[in-house]
Amino acid sequence: MRYTTLLMDVDDTIFDFPACEYRALQAALTNYGLPFDDTVHDSFSRINAALWKKFEINQITRAELRIRRFTELIEQCFSGYSRAEALANEYVARLGEQAIYIDGAQEALQRLCQVYDIYIITNGLKTVQRGRFQRSGLYAYIKDCFISDEMSVQKPMKAYFDVVLSHIAEHDTDKILVVGDSLTSDMQGGRNAGLDTCLYDPQHKTDWPHPLCDYRIERLAQLLDFT
Repeated sequence: MRYTTLLMDVDDTIFDFPACEYRALQAALTNYGLPFDDTVHDSFSRINAALWKKFEINQITRAELRIRRFTELIEQCFSGYSRAEALANEYVARLGEQAIYIDGAQEALQRLCQVYDIYIITNGLKTVQRGRFQRSGLYAYIKDCFISDEMSVQKPMKAYFDVVLSHIAEHDTDKILVVGDSLTSDMQGGRNAGLDTCLYDPQHKTDWPHPLCDYRIERLAQLLDFT
């Protein structure tokens, strides 16, 4: 068997994060009497993605990210509003309720878990991810999950993957494959750890071939061909 173990990202790889984000933001803003439309969502999505990139390279802390995405959203869309922290807390609570699978992902996991040991690797907030994993039934398909919010390190740090590798059953790194959608977090992290990498890129947004990636897939079910 080529690989025995998958280290899989969850958001935008297993869960449909844009759909989860949309519903959570809509619920949070509505609860606080603020208008919500696609323009507001697009602004938040851009802000959130940019801040997560800064978090990955240690330019901001997780706590700063949590609040700043709403202070920046307020500056852009709700000038004069002063409850950024309350909105941040509400959004996190609502996001923890959203566990929408990418089409075909759950069915793929049902098959993949029969031939691989699957571990989740995520930089998400623990209060969000634990709730989503429970609601979605994801725990039935995985051996364990490594949430950087519960650790002192995050993807793409080699130290994060060192912790992961010290806790999983497979010790032969040639039999471990990192799977995810992010070049800067998942693929770079895999490279930092000396692991093979597989980019989940259903829309072929990434120029190919790419130095950070050994493989590219459009559907998770394609991982069945890697055994």
